[in-house]
Amino acid sequence: MPTGWKRIGIVGGLGPLACAYFYARLVELTQADSDSGHPEVMLLSSPDVPSRLAHLLEGGPSPVPELQRVARRLERAGAEVIAVPSLTTQAFLDEMAAAVAIPVIGMLTAVAGQLRTAGVRRPALAVTGGTRRAGRLHQALTAAGLDPVYPDEQGQARIQECVRLVKAGRSGTVRAQFRSLVSASWTASGDAFVIGCTDLSPLLSDLPPGGHDVGDLYARAVLAEAATP
Repeated sequence: MPTGWKRIGIVGGLGPLACAYFYARLVELTQADSDSGHPEVMLLSSPDVPSRLAHLLEGGPSPVPELQRVARRLERAGAEVIAVPSLTTQAFLDEMAAAVAIPVIGMLTAVAGQLRTAGVRRPALAVTGGTRRAGRLHQALTAAGLDPVYPDEQGQARIQECVRLVKAGRSGTVRAQFRSLVSASWTASGDAFVIGCTDLSPLLSDLPPGGHDVGDLYARAVLAEAATP
């Protein structure tokens, strides 16, 4: 159990429910005996960050200036490490890290490494179209010796619709639709179902046997980075 913690800043709003859920999981995964054993956390959820998906998929406004502004605000508030709990937003991580003097914890290598350690070799990934197009998660997984499996065009469209509805505040109406994706035929080609988008994390309270959630994998990496001996 850590004897202390660096102050954690969370770049929220990516989307809002995803980051609130990530903070809850951060708390639940912390090894602490009491309130005082938890790290100090600052979560800044800015509605001004342009859509990362719209930028990657449609050439919409760049989210980089606002992401950098949020990172700098967290640094000024006293954060010693910054977490960015969004796989799609990892496409802009280098630009965010360049705007601050404190570590911005990457999600890609953390996810790839933990999946490999867990014995996963062919993860069946439920990710956004932006994450697939950016290709950074795919590169991190293949570099770790993994062979990712993706849905067909129809399955990808269903995943994208789930993400859209969550961002629109309609997560309650889409839970059954997302659960059906877990048992879709494309997932049988993999050896583990992986929730690859933190917007989808709140939709599945119980992972399937052998399943993984990138939000949980990242939360463990953030806690490991923030722990002080």
